[in-house]
Amino acid sequence: MKLYPECVPCMLQRAMMFCRDEDDRTKREIMRRLCKLFSEEISKDITTTELAFERNMVIEELMDNRDPMRDLKEESFNAALEVYPALKNYVEGEKNDKERFKKALKVALAGNIIEFGARDHRVNLEKLENEIFDVVKGKLSIDDEDKIYENVKNSKEILYVTDNAGELVFDKIFIRELTRYAKIYVSPLSRPVQDDAWIEDVKRAKIDESCEVIPRGNFIGIWFDKCTPEFLKKFDEVDFIIAKGMGCYETLVDHPERLKGRIALLMKVKCLPVAKNINVPLGSAVAKLL
Repeated sequence: MKLYPECVPCMLQRAMMFCRDEDDRTKREIMRRLCKLFSEEISKDITTTELAFERNMVIEELMDNRDPMRDLKEESFNAALEVYPALKNYVEGEKNDKERFKKALKVALAGNIIEFGARDHRVNLEKLENEIFDVVKGKLSIDDEDKIYENVKNSKEILYVTDNAGELVFDKIFIRELTRYAKIYVSPLSRPVQDDAWIEDVKRAKIDESCEVIPRGNFIGIWFDKCTPEFLKKFDEVDFIIAKGMGCYETLVDHPERLKGRIALLMKVKCLPVAKNINVPLGSAVAKLL
């Protein structure tokens, strides 16, 4: 997805969140370098994820902490664990296979509200259960659940691409449901980046106990030029792919030749540029077959 003007202040806001525990001198140097970077890059034909990657490289160069969102990820993970039993019972109490699948899908989608730093979005972890159930029981702005269900039923292997670390608890409910239909491969990042899930987060959620884990690299979303060879091989081999979050949307939307109608995108639309690009209201829940 190409850069919108609104993306720049959002990226700066996220940068301030990443370096919130640094001293003022370090913060000023990070902001100075980022303002220079953005002024040079904003006029180019650059994507949101490319600029975010360059921003992250500047921050990593100037900070010793390689996982600055660790405390917030920990807080969100613990909050999700408290909600987990109610959502697990909500899904497992459904006897109709298709309806149970759709409930599990919406639980995973609802977990995508757990994201920190987006300029147009806030999540209240103290009221997480209410916020999750608001999405689970609400309407989708784009609803391809039936098509997604049919694709899953006809698949032998499915690749599940994660997004934020805190939502893994809810992904686990959906992944357990998916294992009733196919062999599941889960793909987190290879190392900590922002508040996204990486290998150790997946292990902590014990998702690796029910499926194979294939790290996809160190880049937000699915950036084909930067993904690991193992991920790209599996991406091309599997019957169906489920991708979580705006980062996946932003990286996939520019590659229609790779989609082939076999990717389900699950996301909460948490920023205005993505809302404009996909043509839904801000705050929408989306289950879209790409």
